[in-house]
Amino acid sequence: MFYINSINDKRKGTFVLKIKGIFKYMLTATISLLFIFPIYFMIVTSISSKHDIEIGSLIPTNFDSSNWIELSKGYWISGIRNSLIISLSSVVLTLLVGFPAAYIFSRLKFTADKHLFFWLLTNRMAPPICFILAYIVMFRSLGLWDTIPGVVLAYSVFNIPIGIWLLVSFFSSVPREIDEQAFIDGFSMFEYWKKIFIPVVKGGIAVCSFFVWMFSWTEMLIASTLTSAKAKPLTVQLLITLGRVGYGVQFGLAAAAGVMTIVPGLALIYWARLYLAKGFTFGRL
Repeated sequence: MFYINSINDKRKGTFVLKIKGIFKYMLTATISLLFIFPIYFMIVTSISSKHDIEIGSLIPTNFDSSNWIELSKGYWISGIRNSLIISLSSVVLTLLVGFPAAYIFSRLKFTADKHLFFWLLTNRMAPPICFILAYIVMFRSLGLWDTIPGVVLAYSVFNIPIGIWLLVSFFSSVPREIDEQAFIDGFSMFEYWKKIFIPVVKGGIAVCSFFVWMFSWTEMLIASTLTSAKAKPLTVQLLITLGRVGYGVQFGLAAAAGVMTIVPGLALIYWARLYLAKGFTFGRL
């Protein structure tokens, strides 16, 4: 009797595990569908004819590449180029300033270091709209309005603090004894960073670059305020297309531009996917 009861218990346990497994897969599939469907619909809209777009077809019957052809010329290609330059410049500037600053915060203790460290983050907490009026007045007087350097400098107020916080979380996980041993062996600071420290914290650099790039690539408010024609990025051009009065919304062209905006993000997520979780779990010691 005991043997039969144990067999029944095992069968019940196996059945429960199967039900849990099926439920888990169904839940995962549902969540994935909710996230993937908007992207799929945007891709379909970008390659559909006007008739398919008007009826809301989920499967294009008439393939139309005119939206992507339009995206590859004129002011659209200029916006893509400006976005690439602004985003790449923002990453480089953040790393140039944030790397040595984060190293100092992670290695040295000085007066008010914690207060200064927290103050950096408060700059990132402030809504961008708070800086708009000051940016307009200051940048116009300095000749930086509607220029790529002006947009990069404006973004640095938000990028550098979050970059320092992310880098410090990684740098603090590297034992200080490695620094001491390298300096005892005769390494200069530059040699130590190049040969030992940077290879160890390359994951942190990847995470920092990812977040800075994504903020700079997708930001609309500051860019739409500080640019007019010369430095207008892709996101601002997309905003103008969606809000154009009298012409109607060009859904196909807007969808193609939307797909273009997510391509770098998907590529960066794939590149930095192994390090993203660490960027949230490592804390400052």
